[in-house]
Amino acid sequence: MKCSSLIPPTLLLGVVLLCRANQAWADWYALHFYPAWSGAVSRISAIVPFSLEEVVVIAAVAAAIFCLLRLRKRWVALISLILWIIVWAYVGWGLNYFRSSIFERAGKRPEVFEPQRFQQFLEDYTQQLNEGWQPFETLDKPTLEQEIKTYYATLPDKWGLAQPKPWQRPKRLLVNWIYNAVGVSGYVGPFFSEIQINHDAPLRQYPLLYAHELSHLLGVSNEAEANYWGYRACMASARPEIRYAGLQSLLPYVLSNARAALSKEAYENWLQTLRPEVLEVYNTERAYWLDRYSPWIGRLHGWFYDLFLKSNRISSGTANYNEVIRLILTLEE
Repeated sequence: MKCSSLIPPTLLLGVVLLCRANQAWADWYALHFYPAWSGAVSRISAIVPFSLEEVVVIAAVAAAIFCLLRLRKRWVALISLILWIIVWAYVGWGLNYFRSSIFERAGKRPEVFEPQRFQQFLEDYTQQLNEGWQPFETLDKPTLEQEIKTYYATLPDKWGLAQPKPWQRPKRLLVNWIYNAVGVSGYVGPFFSEIQINHDAPLRQYPLLYAHELSHLLGVSNEAEANYWGYRACMASARPEIRYAGLQSLLPYVLSNARAALSKEAYENWLQTLRPEVLEVYNTERAYWLDRYSPWIGRLHGWFYDLFLKSNRISSGTANYNEVIRLILTLEE
């Protein structure tokens, strides 16, 4: 393969870097190009029930290994392959990282931490969580998915989310055990605009998990924002069990924020106000995932994903998930 084959992906990568440096271009991508692209690509990928994202990744790894084994003759092919994958990933979804933040779209400044404001949120959340507790034994997933799509379809244009499509449904993962091992419960791939959800996820976690991943598919790149929209979509449901699922799924982030904001004594006292069934669900689900987690693989994945987020303007890295509480405090006065 001649070096001239590197020119097309290199030029396209240059365009990607321009969008990375120019927020106005990234906003145009997120509002105009991406909705059309994801709608069309997901329509094609919907033909097959399994994840095409995984097929692409497995094929790319196999091709890279082949090139490395024949490095003297295939180094240009390897570089070209890597460049094309990077370009495809950013054009297919990744440029959403560089769009205006949810704070800019809402016309608000991020909430500055105020102890009284956080304490009031904590009291309100605890009351809702305790009073809203519901057993959760069955779930009609198609009905839930349609309900959440309807919620997203009614959001005002200022939020800049694409419209959900009827054919956009979760894909079955081919190597689900890997996601258990690294602690991943779902993701949206950049290549075929697909939602992938870990099919071992407990039913109670599914509503927020699905709403979180669907928001990514609709153009949300920030993990805290995806958690926020997932929470709002669940809370907008007419069914109390779905609202409770949203509240319960928010608990790990509330615990993390409360542990950092309160004194040890105040934190322990607050824990005592939580309904026993609520804590039982939290502890059971935490143990459920820990049993499937591989520490060394999980840490490696966590390090890489943290680095990836930080390199794409998510300055807090994987800690960004916890920032959903600041979003709630800022956007819901």
